[in-house]
Amino acid sequence: MFESAKERQLAVLLRISESIDIVGDVSVTVANPSELLAWADVLPSPNIFAWRGHGSGKRFVHVTAVSASNPVHGRITAALRADGHPAFWKALIPGNDLDPGDELSLTRQNIAAAWDATPLDVPAPE
Repeated sequence: MFESAKERQLAVLLRISESIDIVGDVSVTVANPSELLAWADVLPSPNIFAWRGHGSGKRFVHVTAVSASNPVHGRITAALRADGHPAFWKALIPGNDLDPGDELSLTRQNIAAAWDATPLDVPAPE
């Protein structure tokens, strides 16, 4: 879950803090499309983009907004590494794919519809 010990340490400190006030930009990586949809619902007037990296061609979807109130004063961005969610990406970009370096502006409704169309992987009963 955490890429480094410092990320884990910060997460623990945030959980045990009574309050927090951040002045500056905050970026988070989410694990699945439902978490990205939650960020799109919570952030004020978010900008949402699907895009592919110029060199890597990797797929991403991010939700970003500017906040001027507690707890964050700055830009907040939540990003999903979409290569791990091919059914969601296919539902989000129907009929084709983006070329490396391309981006597509989306709405919260686009994310919700793609999530709704994505089959859930439910383990078979044993």
